[in-house]
Amino acid sequence: MGLVGKGPKLFTCPKCRKAYLGHDPLPDCPSCGYDYRVEGGFRWDVLVYLLSVLGLISYLLVSSSYRTLIMQPASSSPPSAATSLAPSVSADEKLPGVRHPPLVYPPEPDANR
Repeated sequence: MGLVGKGPKLFTCPKCRKAYLGHDPLPDCPSCGYDYRVEGGFRWDVLVYLLSVLGLISYLLVSSSYRTLIMQPASSSPPSAATSLAPSVSADEKLPGVRHPPLVYPPEPDANR
């Protein structure tokens, strides 16, 4: 029974209403040429493709910005808030209190002793 194929079906054109026999519906009517392919709905494959491209671009942009931060020499430091607030202060000028070493507090006594 499995070897017997199915016979042809009767398909009807929605425009001219002519009927034709076939195994699969044709993309267009053989008599009038009307193209009645079913319009696809929302294209999910295009959405996934666009999201993957956007993800790749954002990954490359973020990684390149981190790469520039890593490759910068350590001697160059970003401008601090003090220099941006007082533009008249030069880099060679020493501020008061800079010569003094930072305060070192004695270690706190252990509570266990």
